[in-house]
Amino acid sequence: MAFKSGVAAVLGKTNVGKSTFINAVLGRKLVIVSDRPQTTRNRIRCVHTTAEAQVVFVDTPGLHRPLNELSARIVREAHRALAGVDVLVYVVEPWGQVDPYDAEVLPRLAKLPCPKVLLVNKIDRARGNSLPETLLAYDELGMFDDLVPVSCTKGRGVSEALQVIADKLPEGEPLFPEGELTDRPLEFLAAELIREKIYQLTYQEIPYSVAVVVEHIAEREDKPLVEVHARVYVARDSQKGIVIGSGGGKLKEIGQRAREDLEAMLGRQVFLDLKVKVRAQWTESAAEVARFTGP
Repeated sequence: MAFKSGVAAVLGKTNVGKSTFINAVLGRKLVIVSDRPQTTRNRIRCVHTTAEAQVVFVDTPGLHRPLNELSARIVREAHRALAGVDVLVYVVEPWGQVDPYDAEVLPRLAKLPCPKVLLVNKIDRARGNSLPETLLAYDELGMFDDLVPVSCTKGRGVSEALQVIADKLPEGEPLFPEGELTDRPLEFLAAELIREKIYQLTYQEIPYSVAVVVEHIAEREDKPLVEVHARVYVARDSQKGIVIGSGGGKLKEIGQRAREDLEAMLGRQVFLDLKVKVRAQWTESAAEVARFTGP
């Protein structure tokens, strides 16, 4: 059997589990997850390679209606990810019907000249007939080649979904060297892990007005230790106080949790230095958004 390789763009509304699906396929955490919408801001390519195929997943920001310059950029990133894809993977939840926003977006996506796979995620949360009703409703749109029920957090249906996607790739040589898992540098991955912890620990108070920039990362020569120095940017003075917390307690907890994930990813001890700075209304400035969210 000839080797297959290609790009699969993972698209869908915010918070349906796109990043969770990719992490489940990879068997490790490379893209951050949160129960807050708009967590993913950039396209991230994650590579899954077997003896038969290489699938380059593009984790895209969730689709939503833009409210400011940051959210407008997030939507643009999602649509930019569609250029030249070999398979479109669209993720939904078992709502029992076609989501109204999907009904707006999907007619445009139907015109893409590539196979399309629907993943109905979170089937472990489905109640009554919501799963079969969801499958029927999206199947009636007539645009999906396959519809696969999955539970990414439970691992149900993930391997089946991966096989369906890989089967639809064109024949060709691998796009990435064996062993390479992502196209993003370590600085980006570290910044994302820190931002994830801020989302998790500040919840409602700091929904989207935070950016993280890793200013320096290097392995010490005298010991097996990686030093990471990062700056956390927020949009208002009140948000700075929330991130730091009483007596610096919140920032300390953010750093501790982020350090644990970084050590798991790097396989060595990490020294993490975090500082918080206010950059007023950065989410409203196209130049600031470009600076903090990167290419």
